[in-house]
Order: sequence, then structure tokens, then C-alpha cells
Amino acid sequence: MDTYSTTELLGVVEEKKKFVSLFLNLFYPFMHTSDKEEIKLDELDDDIDIAMVVSPMESGKIIASQGYSTSTFKAAYVKPKHEVDVTQLQKRLAGERLTGELNMAQRRNAAIAKNLLEEEKAIAQYEEKQAVDGIINGGYVVEGEGYPAQYVSFNQRPENRIVLGPGERWTEQDPETYDPTPDIEEYCQASDGVISLMLMDGQAWTLFTRFKKVQEKLDTRRGSTSTLETALKDLGDVVSMKGWFGDVAVVVTRHYYTENKQKKRYMPPFTILFGNSSGNRGTRAYGAIKDLKAIRENNHITDRFPKQWEEQGDPAREFTMTQSSPLMVPLNIHDFVVLVVGQE
Repeated sequence: MDTYSTTELLGVVEEKKKFVSLFLNLFYPFMHTSDKEEIKLDELDDDIDIAMVVSPMESGKIIASQGYSTSTFKAAYVKPKHEVDVTQLQKRLAGERLTGELNMAQRRNAAIAKNLLEEEKAIAQYEEKQAVDGIINGGYVVEGEGYPAQYVSFNQRPENRIVLGPGERWTEQDPETYDPTPDIEEYCQASDGVISLMLMDGQAWTLFTRFKKVQEKLDTRRGSTSTLETALKDLGDVVSMKGWFGDVAVVVTRHYYTENKQKKRYMPPFTILFGNSSGNRGTRAYGAIKDLKAIRENNHITDRFPKQWEEQGDPAREFTMTQSSPLMVPLNIHDFVVLVVGQE
């Protein structure tokens, strides 16, 4: 038995969610929803924009024909779920007065809202992981319970991902004499776009700033651009704008996700991403929601489907669950250049 509508549940999440995604905010401005579980990418070879359409074809097949290729992928399906713990409804909530100003019905509403926000954060972290890996590694593995692993590749060109080898790594360069500028300019020639942003992890930043030539050129006085300010909003504790290297903004990220209670960095160590802070065409694609309630309500073509229901028994139990079928797609993958400057 349901006591809240999908619209009401979505309203709770939209009003209270706080998780902010760096890569999604910067590089994935578009969204595509489908009424099928597969996502198909048609990539034309003559620089026409990639079209996002849907197909019921078998996942993972690639078909080449006269100037274009069709790649079809079955989107992942995630559905974090919680039980509304009745025993917790009898206890005073954090922030509630000692006299216990809330009744059990109000605490139940608060518990449902808390569950929904945790489910939203779980999905948002997964989307951000796809968004990061899609650009940094050129693809990612999609797998899950009852879902065979498949690698989703966005055909990143070899020249757009440079891993420095022995003798080339920044850890092996003389901080007093080495100037990385000419090498960086050469690497960035592989980009099909304009480079205006250097996004790096903390270890790459440490190596970058140890070079005397970098210290002489790094301008820390100029402010951020409006696009960067929007993307970095509410991420001040894990992302920082360091300044400008020529006409390129330098940003350091230490943002993380949680897996099995362990914090893990999204950005791999010693990694620098060169790209643009605006004009990106990354798309947040979503397959259809596979739930009869969603279909009956005509809510199956969406990025999120939260639900809440009761199961009768002795005693009765109540649950919340949020379903999503995400596939983050960096359509302008060739505008980015990835540089790995060291190793652990």
C-alpha cells in the first residue's frame, strides 16, 4: 500500500538534496530519457553532432556501415532500498527538543525523507563515477546483480590519453630547470576543442607546483569564471580554484565517493584533465524504469523513480526505494586530453 505519490516523493528529494557532482556539473549539461532499456549512439564521421536515440537491439553490439557506426548499450539499473525502522520512530531525532516536540507520524515522515536522500546520494555518486571514468579512462564497466559485466567504450583516441613513462614522469624532472609548458602545449594539440581548464588531483598539483617555471607563471590573483563558479559551488571543501596558467584555469579536486564504508577519490592519482569549462556536450542518458507502478503512472521515462510502500504482515513493514537506469555519455570525448604524470 502506497501513502505518498511519486510527485510528493520527488518533491522531498528536490527540496533537500545536497550532493553536488563536479564532472556532471562541468561536462554533462544535457539529459536524455528513453522508453527502452538500451541506449544507442549514432556517431557520424563528418563532424555532425552525435544523435542519441533508442533501440531494442542486443546490448554491446557495434555495427559499421558507410561512414557511421551504431553502438548500443544496455544501461545499468540501480535501486537502493531502505526500510522505515519503526523502532527509531520512538526516539527523539537529532535537533529535536528534549521534550520531544515531534510525534511518531512526523518522525516517520522525517525517516522517509532521510531514506530518499540517502538513495538519491547513492545514485548521484554512481553517476559521477560513470561521468569521471567515461572521460578519464574513455569508458567504464557496467555490472550488477543479475547483470553480466560489459565495458562501455566511448572510443577515446590513444593520443588523447598520455601516460608518462620512465624518464618522462614529473617525479624524475629537475624542479629548478624543467618547464612543463612546451610538453603540455604539445599534448593539448590532440584536443578537438579549446583548452581552458586544467583539472587535477592533489598529487599532480603537488608535482606541478614544485617546478620553479610553473611558480613563475602561475597567476593566483584572477577570479573564477561564471561557469566554474557554478560547478564549484558547494564543493569548497574538496575542490579549489588555484589560479591561471596562461589563459587556462587550474582547479584541484579531492572529491570522493563512499564504497563499503571507505572513501575513494574520483580522480586517479597523478592525473590531469585538460578540457573546457563550457560548451561541453556530455549527456546523462537513462533507460526506462522497469516497474509496473511506474508504467501505470506513466512515470517510467525518467531519471529517477522513488517509491514508498507498506507490506502487510505481523508486524507490517514499510520500505522506500529509488530506481534509476543511468548511462553517462561524454559525447565530446575528443575535446579532452588526459595526462598521467606519475605513478604510485
